[in-house]
Amino acid sequence: MNRNPRYRPPSIRLVNALGVAATSLRLVDGQMDADQLMARACRQTGLEDFGPADFLEPLRILVECYNTEARLNFIGRMSAKTYLLQLLENRLRVEQDRKEHPAIARQQIQAPVFILGLPRTGSTLLFELMAQNAALRAPLSWEVMLPSPPPRAESFQSDPRIRKAQRMLDWVERIAPEFKHIHEVGALRPQECLPITSQAFRSIQFHTTNHLPTYQAWLNAADLTPAYEYHRRMLQQFQAFGPRGTWVLKAPAHLFGIAEIFRVYPDARIVQTHRDPVRVIGSIASHCVSLRQAFSEQLDLDNIGSTWCWLWSLGLERTFKFRREHPELEERFLDVPYEDLTRDPVAAVERIHQRFELPVSQGAFDRVRAYLAEHPKGRHGTHRYQLEDYGLDPGRVLARFAGYDGSTGKVSMPASVPPEAARAI
Repeated sequence: MNRNPRYRPPSIRLVNALGVAATSLRLVDGQMDADQLMARACRQTGLEDFGPADFLEPLRILVECYNTEARLNFIGRMSAKTYLLQLLENRLRVEQDRKEHPAIARQQIQAPVFILGLPRTGSTLLFELMAQNAALRAPLSWEVMLPSPPPRAESFQSDPRIRKAQRMLDWVERIAPEFKHIHEVGALRPQECLPITSQAFRSIQFHTTNHLPTYQAWLNAADLTPAYEYHRRMLQQFQAFGPRGTWVLKAPAHLFGIAEIFRVYPDARIVQTHRDPVRVIGSIASHCVSLRQAFSEQLDLDNIGSTWCWLWSLGLERTFKFRREHPELEERFLDVPYEDLTRDPVAAVERIHQRFELPVSQGAFDRVRAYLAEHPKGRHGTHRYQLEDYGLDPGRVLARFAGYDGSTGKVSMPASVPPEAARAI
């Protein structure tokens, strides 16, 4: 059943209405074309080399889905086109940087720490706390959004791109005002890996922001190795002349690519967060709606609920299946239940450092305590949601995640990925 979004600012409704008129009068183009986007990116940068060609297939599928499935409003079309163009320009500039600075390709990314787990399980909080240790290196939003030229250590906190990136993030907040209640963003805040893998055009971020089921079905069956190979190229870009340290990285969607992580980063360490899926799934669906409602006039809340319930159970099973099949790597994993993290965040961070023998900068844990004092939960308002809003109930969620104890991280899930993994969502 289709239902109207809960809220859209009047200014956004006005812009969309004007956009409908402009499109009907053919003053603006309502469709996207992958070849035209690439040609425009080349014209605007004066460059032609996009790097590895494995981005072409997902880009073409993605563009077709934007045109045929996403049900975009005017702002949605303009936003998608602008974002794809930015990603293509980034690829061109990053490739040129590698040619001009051979030191970038020589960078060694050693023993990175990946934080993963179902969304809404405390992974963002843990990521932010780990980043308070100056001996660790987390990617910041501004460098992920605008990676070229390579960041420099001497201007890392004052680069002009910081202001530009913040303006871009402020615009997102204006069109999706509910999002800050769920996930706080900022140009100088640590950034998760989805926007990095998006530059390989293999990322769940696209389907989170827009209704792109055919693209997501392709992604579910795709080899994610190219995404992580490009992820490594980006870390090399950030590290070559920027601040150094052991990389700490985060994205719930790493659940889907755990095998590829170890293929590209054989010495990776993994922190997996856990929480009761009944508490998680409604929040995930609400997060999706808070983004999609800015870009589409048609939201099927029941579809969003069932899709994300199924999809994240698939991601969780992929990681547990990998862990079962690779017991020799189990010492590289550390499970952190949500209740443990929220009860004593400092102890959770200390436990991770001890387990993986991570370096600790002077005053690191004092900064962790200061961060917690300065960022109390709910300071931007309460995130309210109900499973019933998305056609779900606790029994249905528990049935999908049968065998998973989110309070402890223990699992007795099936030993194989469910057969419906191959179908479109």
